[in-house]
Amino acid sequence: MPFGLYRVNGISMSPGLAPGDYVVTLKRWKSRYRIGDIVVAQHPHFGRIIKRIRAIQSDGMLWLEGSHPDSTSTEKMGLLSNHLIKGRVIHTFSQDNT
Repeated sequence: MPFGLYRVNGISMSPGLAPGDYVVTLKRWKSRYRIGDIVVAQHPHFGRIIKRIRAIQSDGMLWLEGSHPDSTSTEKMGLLSNHLIKGRVIHTFSQDNT
């Protein structure tokens, strides 16, 4: 299924995404991700994460980053294969919109 629905659990992407918000993702097998895209990924050490793409290497490996100062650093997360991306965020539902 190309669509996904995920709940935001941490503050790493705040203030744009807050705990309790939901994101809808789309995974297109043939498309490329771009710097600045917000994605959901399955990180081998941190589990499911929602981050912004900071940089893309020529081999397709990605550097991700959070928006909040307390987010896990890009360097600590390390490079992530684009195959671990669950999808690009295409829509958000704020917990404030009840």
